[in-house]
Amino acid sequence: MARAVFLILLLVLCAGCTDRPVFQADVPIAEETWDRSYKPSFTFNVNDSVNKHDVFIDVRHSGDYPYSDLFLFVDLKGPGGRAVRDTVECLLADATGKWYGKGLGFIFADRYQAHVLYKLGDRFPAAGEYTVTLEQAMRTEKLKGVLDVGISVMRSQQP
Repeated sequence: MARAVFLILLLVLCAGCTDRPVFQADVPIAEETWDRSYKPSFTFNVNDSVNKHDVFIDVRHSGDYPYSDLFLFVDLKGPGGRAVRDTVECLLADATGKWYGKGLGFIFADRYQAHVLYKLGDRFPAAGEYTVTLEQAMRTEKLKGVLDVGISVMRSQQP
């Protein structure tokens, strides 16, 4: 009995030690084909403009994805109309074609999830509402093999 209580307390403590995302959301890509005209947006509030944050782009793709990378135009809009556009390369496979992302288990062995760093240790300049818009920037209008895309905003561990 004491051992079971100890294990439960240990699990609760470990769960409490993990940082939760400030924001995390993703959207499915219709028919696993990302049309260039589809530009998903993610809106979140930032209350902390003092501490640093890390922003990740989350990509879930099939093993049939035809490229080793994914180029995106990323638009970040913040309070007061501030806007930034970046071009981001998401590396999904190494030179031999081995996927970097984690496989999604035995049943979905040909599905992979990549958590790609977009911003490391940046401060949001003001508290308020921010919107991130993702646009696929590959040289094809209809990009096959993309299952869903999203973003994660985490409190940074950078000093």
